[in-house]
Order: sequence, then C-alpha cells, then structure tokens
Amino acid sequence: MDFEFFRDLNGTCRARFSMGHEAFGQWLTDEVTPAEAEALLGMIHELEGGLREEFRKVYAEFSLFLGRDEAELAAHTLAFANDELEEGMAYYDDELFAGCGLDDLARVLIQWRAFIKA
Repeated sequence: MDFEFFRDLNGTCRARFSMGHEAFGQWLTDEVTPAEAEALLGMIHELEGGLREEFRKVYAEFSLFLGRDEAELAAHTLAFANDELEEGMAYYDDELFAGCGLDDLARVLIQWRAFIKA
C-alpha cells in the first residue's frame, strides 16, 4: 500500500493512496484528526493485545471495521440505488472500499498524525 501526504494550495493536509486503497486517502483527509488517530491507535493496541475482538465506527462518509488482524473501510455511498447497467458495464467503486492489515493501518495513522501536527 503506497501513499503520500501533502498540503494543497490552501495549506490543507491531504492523503493520496495507491489504487485499491484510495478510500483511505479520502477518509484520512476528511475525517481523521490527530486526536482521532490517537484514539484509533489505542484501539488497535487493544485489538492486538486481545482486549477486544472487533471495533466499528461510523464517520460522516465512511464506516471503519477493525478486527484482530485487519481493517476495512467502506463509504456509505457504496450501495447503489439502481442496479440496472448495460451489459458489460460495471460501477467503479475502488475509491469507496479498502482494506489492509492492522499493522499497516497503525503505521499510516502514526505518520498521518505526525504530518498533520507539523
């Protein structure tokens, strides 16, 4: 999972992730403050230590699920109202769902927290 953090022309902190993990970039950019990153790192520690089985949190645009070994992020807009598509067509929803290991998410959160605090 490749990613980069940058500041846009307005100075806003943004995250960009490689294909298949794009949802993490949007989620970090829009919903993860330093305090939220800290809280999630604590939750990951509890999961890895066996103090919890799982954790779920609903954000404004995304829902996060943390299990003992994995993290999944899904946009609320993932469900489409109209399932009728022309033959051979498919929805592009790679930017709406992403998953990774807990260790990868912890690494991202640590780096994101440091970046947005700087």
